Amino acid sequence: MGLALRQIKVYGKLGAIVVVVAAGLLAALKNLSRTADVWFFRDYRQVPTLWLILVTAVLAVVGWWGIRKVVVVLRDLRGLRQARQAAQQRDEQQQLARELAEREKRIDEKLRRSITNGS
Repeated sequence: MGLALRQIKVYGKLGAIVVVVAAGLLAALKNLSRTADVWFFRDYRQVPTLWLILVTAVLAVVGWWGIRKVVVVLRDLRGLRQARQAAQQRDEQQQLARELAEREKRIDEKLRRSITNGS
């Protein structure tokens, strides 16, 4: 029973892929001779629609990739800032701990001297 369901699932996916590819090829063949007026910062030009779609798709993918890179860099910068703050706080705490240990040492020495002088 499991193998039959797996076969149905795989062949269903394969059929869906074939339908999508066939629809894409049919749309490309039907629109092969179509053009669109596109403005390129000077004047309008006639551009084949398929090239326009291809360039738009490539620019969308490159733009998405670029935006993701910017987001990752910003996240890294925030992590770096947090790590720097944590290191600074750790250094401050260590300095305070050293100062406290030094104070305790001085107090212990004073107590020992007062005990030995008072005896």
